[in-house]
Amino acid sequence: MAATISMGQYLFSRCASLGVQHIFGVPGDFNLSLLDELFKMPNLKWLGACNELNAAYAADGYSRVKGTPGVLVTTYAVGELSAMNGVAGAYAEHAGMIHIVGMPLRQLQKARAMLHHTLEPNMDHCLFVGMAEPIRKTHTILMDESTMAEEMDRVIEEGVKSRLPVYIYVPMDVVSVPLDATRLDVSLNLKIQNPNAELENEVARSTVELIKGSSKPAILADVLAIRHGGRDLVRKLAQLTGFPVHSTPLSKGVIDETNEQFNGLYNGSVSFPGVAAELESSDLIINIGPLLSDSNTGGFTRNISDKQLVLLGHDHCQVQGRKFDSMHFLPVLEQIVAKLEQKPEDYQLSKNKSWKKIETPVLNSSTSGPITQSFMWQRIGCFLKPHDIVLAESGTAQFGMPDASFPADICYITQTFWSSIGYTVGACLGACVAAKEMKRPGRVVLLVGEGSLQMTVQEIGSYIRFGFTPIIFVINNGGYSIERAINGEKQGYNDVSMLWDHQKMLEFLGARDDTGIKGKSFSCKTVEELESVLHDEEFNRAEYIQVCEVFMDQFDYPWRLSTQIQETRERMKKMQLA
Repeated sequence: MAATISMGQYLFSRCASLGVQHIFGVPGDFNLSLLDELFKMPNLKWLGACNELNAAYAADGYSRVKGTPGVLVTTYAVGELSAMNGVAGAYAEHAGMIHIVGMPLRQLQKARAMLHHTLEPNMDHCLFVGMAEPIRKTHTILMDESTMAEEMDRVIEEGVKSRLPVYIYVPMDVVSVPLDATRLDVSLNLKIQNPNAELENEVARSTVELIKGSSKPAILADVLAIRHGGRDLVRKLAQLTGFPVHSTPLSKGVIDETNEQFNGLYNGSVSFPGVAAELESSDLIINIGPLLSDSNTGGFTRNISDKQLVLLGHDHCQVQGRKFDSMHFLPVLEQIVAKLEQKPEDYQLSKNKSWKKIETPVLNSSTSGPITQSFMWQRIGCFLKPHDIVLAESGTAQFGMPDASFPADICYITQTFWSSIGYTVGACLGACVAAKEMKRPGRVVLLVGEGSLQMTVQEIGSYIRFGFTPIIFVINNGGYSIERAINGEKQGYNDVSMLWDHQKMLEFLGARDDTGIKGKSFSCKTVEELESVLHDEEFNRAEYIQVCEVFMDQFDYPWRLSTQIQETRERMKKMQLA
């Protein structure tokens, strides 16, 4: 290796060391010299999105599939601000992201020059740095050449460990600064370690003792178990203990739903019959990676007491009523699994556990007539195959897909907490890229409403441009259905343009005869028409991009949506009366 390496190539080398192979973003005059350094990297490829918001969504989707932070490059001010909503979603849901922002020359920043993208004379060019403060774990502005390498390493390490977005701000004139290349011989420190080993041991010891003494235990595995790299440990814990396992709306797929131990999706009172009663009657609930938002707890109807609970979180753990702050679950869970593996006989794991298997009800077995919410989502579950990646948009899809039963090894992406409509269209690009890098078998299936699609539709052109072939279900129910269900069912503010022709969308965006790119679109208004498409062998193979537009009544809502809204209204009434 050469004695020195440019700052730009150093940064991208560190990104590549994480397993990253593609960099998302949009070029701008303050990041072009940095992108020149990227193009010198043989093991990295640039993937330009249509806009910065979609690029951020793509980096988020990439991270969720691959488990390593997506990398986003934008330009100063207009680019970084356009991306902020996507970065905020990655922060809220711990998707992780390294956001690299190209900035003006250090001399121009010092002079406070009135450059394009600034707001007014004498403006501090770091103003926008402050705007991003609430949606990142940490950041660095590469002003000091003597600490640049150290700072990049620090920020990337914190980003990987926290699974939160981090920012690296790169002035144009530092891109070619020579740095010590031998630093790259030393790997980044990415191991999560708790500050107090004694307390960590106590949490693990107390948990296995509770396991030993329980008569009706259960595991509730939530989404942060997945985000923080604990999915395999959760599955190992389930295998070792034989305990029933429940997921949440955000963690669907955390354990294979074909596994006999999977016992339903728990969402408080917004659960299938029997699920909540079975879990809540457990004398020990090991809750791993909780994210306790409204839509992930059935409108805050989760009913689990401290006496039942061992909570293993990303920033604290709790054993019954005792809380352990600044404790990350991953090393604790590693200890628990190791203890159970070493001496399973000590914990009586072979004894019969008293739990009831909950069967998933069939909501609608129609064979003809209009397509309804009660029919659609369980039918899509039957359409899925092992290893598929499924993206469910913030809308009726995210409230409907919990009804579906998944085959083995499904990667499920939804944004139930942040719920930015249009998210999945950008995230689907990142998911396609990650699947390609991983050589993952299976298809990519996008479920998006026609209203959400109008936010980010242009990124479908990127699927076509880069040769990706997802199956896209467009749910056309004439407007913003979630908002109709919440308020103003027939108000004009919940309408969207119904003039779009989704059957011509792929052709307009590039899949047509003169480009040599194949695409096909279907329109389904009845169960019979939908069944014909879902049984089509060519459609199922997904060898080229396809759209299946599904029409449903605009006042037809998933039962989980209606139930949660009702629960929320009743809760608000009680709060007002208190």
